[in-house]
Amino acid sequence: MNSPSLRRIERLNFAIGGALVIAAALTQPRSVALGVAVGVALTCLNFVVLRRLVAKWTAEAAQGKSGNSALLMLPKMGLLMGAVVLALALLPISGLALTIGYSIFIPSIIIETIYSSLAPPPAAEPPQGNEHDRHG
Repeated sequence: MNSPSLRRIERLNFAIGGALVIAAALTQPRSVALGVAVGVALTCLNFVVLRRLVAKWTAEAAQGKSGNSALLMLPKMGLLMGAVVLALALLPISGLALTIGYSIFIPSIIIETIYSSLAPPPAAEPPQGNEHDRHG
């Protein structure tokens, strides 16, 4: 299962993040622009991995399997936190700018929520089979 909504959020992350990185690169000092870029990169990577884990997890659950993909959430979060700490410790970046760059997933989710609530529901699929099978 790969939700179209999760895919749209992922694409919005890339689009909003790209626009934010370009704007920061053109208008901000290097430490701020780099902080925004690192934050955007981390949130986009995190969401890609999260979407894949959720897709695998829900597919396993739908098949009645008890897989281990849910257990991968904890190491994923540990790696993310480690990446943030390393970025702040080793790179000449602004912590506030990293936070701003990382936070792009919030407007992505808000935009997708509004879009999903306003979009018409998908059309129902026509029944399968031929006319004879349905009446007789």
